[in-house]
Amino acid sequence: MVAAGADEIARGVWWLRGTRGSNVFALEAGDQLVLIDTGFASSADAIGAELERIAPGHALDAILLTHAHVDHAGAAAALRARYGCPVVAGAGDCRRDERGVSVLVEPLGRSHFVRRALGRLRSRAAVAEVVVDRPLSGGALVAPGVLAIPTPGHTAGSYCYVDSARGIAFVGDLVISHGDGVLTRPLKMTNSDDATYLATLAALAESAPAAGCAGHGPPVLGDFAACLRALAALPRRSPFAPRGALERARRMRAFTRMLSRRR
Repeated sequence: MVAAGADEIARGVWWLRGTRGSNVFALEAGDQLVLIDTGFASSADAIGAELERIAPGHALDAILLTHAHVDHAGAAAALRARYGCPVVAGAGDCRRDERGVSVLVEPLGRSHFVRRALGRLRSRAAVAEVVVDRPLSGGALVAPGVLAIPTPGHTAGSYCYVDSARGIAFVGDLVISHGDGVLTRPLKMTNSDDATYLATLAALAESAPAAGCAGHGPPVLGDFAACLRALAALPRRSPFAPRGALERARRMRAFTRMLSRRR
């Protein structure tokens, strides 16, 4: 398989271009080709074009979703229909519909501010109902050499996917990457359960591989576990501290810009 547009960050692992919303990664897993997250719904065609460059004529074998938020799962329904491949996601982010089929439920955290900040983007990126063919409720092997690890807190059904052979973790919104190994946590108000999230971050930091790919920002291809441990050791700032409020506003502006642009 030869890539002609995506960034090959490790042999057989690509960071796709032309997508909007979250980062989208393609991964060779044995003889399979899997996708990790899908960006907004408008990313479907760009993903299809990149997959054709990476693996001409090769079918997509699975879509692995880190969680149900629209910027990560927006194109999942269209890609599932296009390729006929299963969607894998955490059962905690799903519900059973009237047919008994598991479908994604997209939470946005408890903050009205976050809802307003994302409202404009959501209006341009409506999500078709996403059928989840394999709802996960524990650790599982989801593709050859790829382990799904439950990481609840940001959402109830958040998952990370670890490529054990290459030593790379795909962590969704467990952290946000700002380049040069600088990681930050999602804002407390964007997490469904912040106490659970903080415990999850600390636990994963103890077993994380050397490289990690966040859902937003550049991959960290060395010392990822050490960066996670340093981040997990930091206390949450008081929401009433002026410095904390200014930092949250700055981060929200940067995050909104990140969501809006194409990679």
